[in-house]
Amino acid sequence: MTRSRASFLAEMLLLGAICLALLFWIIPAQTSEGGFGLSPAFLPDILAAAILLLVLADGVSRLRNHRVEGAYPTGVGALARVLAVAGFGALVLTYAGVAASAAATPAAGMLALGERRPLPILATAALLGGVFWLVFR
Repeated sequence: MTRSRASFLAEMLLLGAICLALLFWIIPAQTSEGGFGLSPAFLPDILAAAILLLVLADGVSRLRNHRVEGAYPTGVGALARVLAVAGFGALVLTYAGVAASAAATPAAGMLALGERRPLPILATAALLGGVFWLVFR
């Protein structure tokens, strides 16, 4: 089963709306102005804006290229994979810390989604683990 153009458009609009809600409503409501230095909302704002740009770029690319893509996995198996990755991430966060969780959880998610090439998995784990180690040490 393949995905339709309406499915791509709906996905792009939904994810874009979530990012806009994060930027203009959720993050400002949950952070204070702070005192000296950068605002506490700086990093979450930058990350939400980056996600929004990536969502839009991916959506436009998919709509323009017209390549056939399979439908997302559905059913209990897909739910079990998502819950397993979330549980794994929570365990790593609890016992090994933020940097280890930032490295291991996306890698586990990539494996659960079917990524089998080692370079993207290892690069993602190293990059995220390193950035979170630098930020939260």
